[in-house]
Amino acid sequence: MLENLGIGQRVRGRKDLRGKKVVFVDDGSNPYRTMCFTIASKLVKKRGAEVETVVPGPGEAAHAKVVDLAPQPRSRVQRPLNRW
Repeated sequence: MLENLGIGQRVRGRKDLRGKKVVFVDDGSNPYRTMCFTIASKLVKKRGAEVETVVPGPGEAAHAKVVDLAPQPRSRVQRPLNRW
């Protein structure tokens, strides 16, 4: 399932999903799919992505998608000029 989302195998020790959000749309009618989404969300969290699980709208099928997040500006910390 992770390969279908475009995530696939990872390089060991890398948090390669930083700045991304994975949205799982699940209605809870199939316990197997809910279990798969739960396991996938744990794996995705370990790799640095944010996870959101939502209930589908009327007529919408259960699915998962990866969304890029806009980078948040980092606050600049001013360092002292004179270091001894």
